[in-house]
Amino acid sequence: MILRLALVGFGNVGQQFARLLMAKRDWLLRKKGLDVEVLAIATRSRGSLLSKRALDLERVLSAIGSGSLPAYGSDSTALSPIGIIEKCDADIMIELSTLNIDSGQPAIDHLRTAMRAGMDVITANKGPIAWAYEELRDIARSKGVHLRFEGTVMDGTPIFNLVERTLPGCEILGLTGILNSTSNLILGEMSRGKSMEMAVQEAQARGIAEADPSLDVDGWDASAKITALANVLMDAGMNPKMVDRLGIRGISLEEIREASAEGKKIKLVARAFREGSSIKLQVRPERVGPDSPMWAVDGTSSSLTMSTDLMGDITVVESSPALTQTAYAVFSDMLLTVEAIRHGTI
Repeated sequence: MILRLALVGFGNVGQQFARLLMAKRDWLLRKKGLDVEVLAIATRSRGSLLSKRALDLERVLSAIGSGSLPAYGSDSTALSPIGIIEKCDADIMIELSTLNIDSGQPAIDHLRTAMRAGMDVITANKGPIAWAYEELRDIARSKGVHLRFEGTVMDGTPIFNLVERTLPGCEILGLTGILNSTSNLILGEMSRGKSMEMAVQEAQARGIAEADPSLDVDGWDASAKITALANVLMDAGMNPKMVDRLGIRGISLEEIREASAEGKKIKLVARAFREGSSIKLQVRPERVGPDSPMWAVDGTSSSLTMSTDLMGDITVVESSPALTQTAYAVFSDMLLTVEAIRHGTI
């Protein structure tokens, strides 16, 4: 089976996914009978590529390292991502653009356009799931295509797939976790005596914090993730601006020391819980003790506890993830989509 892909967004995750495709090419052919071809790549600032034949990913990766995509003999450089999606012959569109916390755009439109054109879609961008999950799910159902998004929360850790495939009949009653690795690292560095400024610089030096770390420090990234989780797993129908949000910007070294004196740590905790007939979403610093599953979740690790009606509490911990984990989420979603196509299921 030849599987044709279009990639919208080709930053760190997109490039790592391309490397994973090359590394697993023989395995895909031998074990899955899949010959995976990338026909299109769309970027915001480095040009775009559109081809009728498989792109040479090694050549593309070499060129992008120098600052732009290579010339490929087609007049696609000036095409917008929407233009690429409309013109390409891909089976699956993979959306890997940058998060827009204010609206989820233009990623939402990328997914809408692809699904309405009959493509299956995969995204690692949490914005569309946090802002427009119900609409996108309904489009997918009406068009008979697949929508997968495992990489939107906790990198490649199976959260959505865990619930979908191994917890049939379980109702998710609540969600609690550490979902932002940057703030978790910053708080850990502060517990070792560093100032907030020094801790942010450490996170930036490790490559996990942006030049402007406000999405992490002010709790926006964690808000988007808990919203995406609640929308999918609890039918919340909410967006990140509906989260009761307080980031870590105001945390002082004195508060860190006071918590330590109490035998506790300060963590940025995201929660989704039912309050009567409503669902509440919350992100705020909390003091947690050794009895909490979040106690030992340090550095860039993250965790999620799902409270269920039939299985009690289930906690998943992700330890020190790297880009490979997020790329794997896209890879696994690709394989699950192919499996569903082969079995004729949605």
